[in-house]
Formats: sequence, C-alpha cells, structure tokens
Amino acid sequence: MGYQLWISPLTGYRRKGTKFAALKHIFIDNVTAKCIYEPLLCCPVNSVSRKAKEALKIRNFDVAGVKEKKDGPVIGYVVADDIHDDDFKKYVKKIDQELLISDSTPLAEIFSVLSSRHFSFVIYGNNIVGIITRADINKPPVRIYIFGIISLIEMHLNSWINHFYPNNTWVPIICTRRMDDAKIVYEQRKGNNQELTLLECLQLCDKRELLKKIDEFLGIFEFSKRKFETHIERVEKIRNELAHSQYSIISNMEWDNFIETIAIMEKFLIKSDTEVERIAKEGSGFQDLLI
Repeated sequence: MGYQLWISPLTGYRRKGTKFAALKHIFIDNVTAKCIYEPLLCCPVNSVSRKAKEALKIRNFDVAGVKEKKDGPVIGYVVADDIHDDDFKKYVKKIDQELLISDSTPLAEIFSVLSSRHFSFVIYGNNIVGIITRADINKPPVRIYIFGIISLIEMHLNSWINHFYPNNTWVPIICTRRMDDAKIVYEQRKGNNQELTLLECLQLCDKRELLKKIDEFLGIFEFSKRKFETHIERVEKIRNELAHSQYSIISNMEWDNFIETIAIMEKFLIKSDTEVERIAKEGSGFQDLLI
C-alpha cells in the first residue's frame, strides 16, 4: 500500500480521512454514550431483597437504580452481589457525581471513564436515564472504532517497514516458512488488485519482528524492544477477537491491559502521523513515496 494514499507526492497535500485525528473526530462528533448505553432498570425502594436480587439475576444485571416512585427520579443504586435476605434499603448506595457521565460523552472518552470503575450512570439533562458498563464496549460502534485504529496501525507499520527496508530488503529476514505463508495469502487475495504487495500479506507478528530490529524506529516512538513486542502482541489479540466476531473482544485480556493498549495505539498513530508528514515534506526517506 503506497504512501501516496496519505500524502500526494506531487503537492504534499494530506488526503482527507487518512489521519488518526480524522477517525477520532468522526467518533467524537457522532458516536457518544447515547449510542451504547442501556436503560437503567430500577427497583422500588421498598422492594423485598430476595425478589429484587432474583429480578436482577434473571436479567443478568449487576447494578440497578432505586426509585421511591415509578415515575420519580433515581435516588440511588444497588449492586446485585451485595443484596441478601434482609432490609433492602440498607443496600441502597448514594450516586456520587463521579459515577455520572453525560449522554453526549464521546465514545473515545468512555474508555478512560471505565478504566477506574466498572460502570457509569448516564444522564440526560438532570435525569439519570441509563447505565454503561465495560460489557458495552463489545457493541458494534465501539468495535468499528477499534477496528479503524488497528487498520491504521497496520498501514503505518507497513510504511515504516518500507522506510527502513527499501526495495523489499526485509524479504531475506523473514524465515522461509513465514514467507511461504505470506505468498499463499498473497495469491489468495491478489485477484484483480494490482496494488496489493507481499508486505501487506505478512502477519502482524512478522512486521513486529522486522521493526523491533530498528533502533531508530524504537527511538522515535520511545519503545523498548520488549514494550513494542508486548504492545503488538496485544494489538494482534484484539484484532483476532474482532475478526472472529467473538462476543467479548477482551475475554483473553485484562481490562487494564486493554485500556493501556488503546492508549498506546492512539499515541503511536498521532506521533506516526507527524513523522510521516515531516519525512514526506523533507523529501527524504519513504521509498514508497515515489511514483
């Protein structure tokens, strides 16, 4: 995939939709908490503990709101695991301000919101209308955002490999078995796609191995070899979960690691965008700039 997808090699014009900032802007403007939150199930404040717990269990809800009247405001919340067979009111917790987010909170910010807690209540105006939990990141809008980030990551890695390994000098470094695998994928995918390259058919782990040998690349992005290796392993794991449409895209990863990986991916893309433009404008470097 040529670098000319991003910047015109003749004019230096940056093509629309190729920056990470453009992807993030789409989601900040259009995809917010209101796209993924669930309506908040509420229990009457005078509920029988056993029945309230059973109602939550049937619906597979961990948290519910509490109201004094059916059409009244939410006055607190309960956690299903806390409820036992005694006075229901003793399990009602106060809803602190830190547990509230607006229904207009951008999707890109919800990751950080959920990094410190498992759920947040969603408000519209002055009313609590819903709840967002970590499980909601498995919904299509979030998956699309993450898939977009990972697609950009692969595009950037390809261009950095072309930069540091001009004229396919990376080929002898890949072991024969891995190259054979890439060639099989290439033959399967090429069809009428004249722009497809063998590099694009390498696995992420192969691209990782090529770039972790380049100290200059690691220095630009402030990676140690181990940190870069770990990061790409996590990216590949998330991508595989997305590609195979698993119910949970983080079932095989700790939440903190998932959040850290998203943050590192975003930081990498912002830095890479800047460096790619700088190198292009200086007219030195990227071999795939030439037409």
